[in-house]
Amino acid sequence: MESRFPAMLVLWLGREFYRDLKDIEPYMEDEFLLRFLRVSKFDPSEAVQRFQKYYRQQEILLDAFKGSSFSFQKVRNLNHLWISPYRLQNNSFLLIALAGVDYTKFTFAERFYLEILAFNKLLENPVNQMCGVTFIFDYEGFNLRSLLAYTPGWVRCFLDALMNVPCRLKAIHIINTPSIFSSVYKMAYPFVPKKMQNRVFIHPNNDNWRSLHNLVPADILPEEYGGKLEHGKLINCLQNIEELEERFRKTLEFGPIKTKHCRKSMKFLY
Repeated sequence: MESRFPAMLVLWLGREFYRDLKDIEPYMEDEFLLRFLRVSKFDPSEAVQRFQKYYRQQEILLDAFKGSSFSFQKVRNLNHLWISPYRLQNNSFLLIALAGVDYTKFTFAERFYLEILAFNKLLENPVNQMCGVTFIFDYEGFNLRSLLAYTPGWVRCFLDALMNVPCRLKAIHIINTPSIFSSVYKMAYPFVPKKMQNRVFIHPNNDNWRSLHNLVPADILPEEYGGKLEHGKLINCLQNIEELEERFRKTLEFGPIKTKHCRKSMKFLY
């Protein structure tokens, strides 16, 4: 954990930059601002750039979800995001996303919105901000209907949001890929920054998990991935969805001035 005195000193300097931002009503709560400073290694200039990108991305997301509404009762059954109770050696947390969602029952927008809610909550932990996240995207069950849900617009929106969160992205591991996954990869690859392209690992389906275990210890993986954890010990990121949305809506009280009315009137879950 960073020393509190230098953290507050840099935070004060960062505030001076934030006050100069035009056309944005920024959220000035200390812990929120510290997210951007921590992930920027306390470089105020880089933190401000990340801050601006965050609010540009917020504007894009508001437009993407415009007119959308999701049923609490329906999305409670999605349960596709899980966290290992143990961290990797680099102290990043391990987030497992089940990409083979049944798109006869759910839309990409519903899935994506729940991921935004969950990640917003996870970023309240300063250790997660500084030490970052390691993803496992499990594509078991991904089929042609799934592919049709992955439109270029949604894929780009998802990747842009992922790259602009105030959290260090340590690695992305992709497993259980069907043959049609190559179409998704070709669609997504141009939108992934070069720095991140070297952190994306697609693991073979027939090596008894050896490739995955070389990079993610079996001790922190569930049994379905050749690990030593019972699935019941994983943490469901989508518990208490109502509370997650309430926390997220608080962040929407701030942002670009031109989206103020939209931000304050928008509610997706009912």
